[in-house]
Amino acid sequence: MAIAGGGLAGLACAKVLADAGFPVTLIESFHNLGGRANTFRDQDGDWIEQGLHLFHGGYSEFRELLREIGAPPRKTLYFTDYVRFEEPDGPSATFGINPLFAPLKTLWSVLGNNRYLGPLAKLALIPVVAPSVLPMKVLQRRYDDRTVTDLWREVSGSKVVLERVLRPFCRAIQFTDADQFSAYNFLGWAHQTLIRPLRARLGGYRGAREEIIFQPFGQYLTKKGVEIRTGVEVQEILFSPEDRKITGFRLAGGETLVADLYVVALPQWIFVDKMPPPLLSDPFFVEITKLPVAPAISVQLWFDREITKLDGYVLVPHSYGPVYQDQSRITYPTAKGSRISVIVSPADELLGWDEAAIVQHVKSTLGRANPKIGEAVITKSVVIKHPRHLIRPLPGAMTMRPKQATPVANLFLAGDWTQQSFFGSQEGAVRGGNACGREILRATGRG
Repeated sequence: MAIAGGGLAGLACAKVLADAGFPVTLIESFHNLGGRANTFRDQDGDWIEQGLHLFHGGYSEFRELLREIGAPPRKTLYFTDYVRFEEPDGPSATFGINPLFAPLKTLWSVLGNNRYLGPLAKLALIPVVAPSVLPMKVLQRRYDDRTVTDLWREVSGSKVVLERVLRPFCRAIQFTDADQFSAYNFLGWAHQTLIRPLRARLGGYRGAREEIIFQPFGQYLTKKGVEIRTGVEVQEILFSPEDRKITGFRLAGGETLVADLYVVALPQWIFVDKMPPPLLSDPFFVEITKLPVAPAISVQLWFDREITKLDGYVLVPHSYGPVYQDQSRITYPTAKGSRISVIVSPADELLGWDEAAIVQHVKSTLGRANPKIGEAVITKSVVIKHPRHLIRPLPGAMTMRPKQATPVANLFLAGDWTQQSFFGSQEGAVRGGNACGREILRATGRG
């Protein structure tokens, strides 16, 4: 088995196959594992993130994977039972989100916080999220043809709900505005929370993911006999039109990696760039080329002082920085002041800005939402631009995502951009990888 891509999807697929006794070679173009979820040290020795990642309490397959690779969730993760909203030049509010773990905080926050979300606005939010009680397949059939704004317009109409809740959520979770965001995707996230009330929590990481997840993952796979080759890029996917089979991965440097079965666990846009020309006329693969892609920008800021005592996630409406988290106490406790990770979204218009302008814009906007940020001095900043970062959840895009088995008998796909119920997320990547592994087991008579 040859797997191209060492992100969560490729690693999860490799684990399924290695656990079943298959010989596996996994190649990754970066020098460390993890893909878009990885972390790395910069020249100062600080850990740098590709982007801010949360761990939703409903991430069941990711949670189980952590247990199995020797990175138990209780040591790897921490959880919070709230989400905070901070509006620039406006009110702020902290809402409890788990009536089982934090019943009083949740009840009190729902009854209170009326300056941010008044009683009528809270009532107007109910019909927007009410359809999420339906099964995922029903949600897909009924709601993947409209946007969140369309749904809001049909059942609510409260401007406060749209601007203070729905829009920042959409920008934060999938880097896309509510005017473009599939209602199915939005309701799917609400569904995954409602069906797992014990898991209605938001988690962060107790350290750099490279150290607490991906190094243990690599060690687990190596012990299982997986050959892991990092710093190796696939330049071409070789295909025989006569046999209608993949014949190899041509690697940088000229080597050809040959296997019986091949897994593409690369991001969709990289796969499209390397897709064998004969497949570009196949309807299955044509649909893959049509999937829309969203950019993202990650901004990490170090301050000379503490700007918040909260370790959870803060949503910021009316902002290109719709979510941030202070990581200085638990994830990266070596920081002398606060260290925050911010997602810039939608990032389309800001990709052409220079880094200094992006940093200034983020600090200015967040400083209007949290005055302590405005008063603090930035001691270091890192900006990472991702012109293509995940499948943009436009109406219809989630339905267009491919299954893991393809019309080419020895080619399989793994990724958060393949069909699974957690969309573009870490859980989606793990589920996509697991599903790919199961498809291979079925195809080889092991499933």
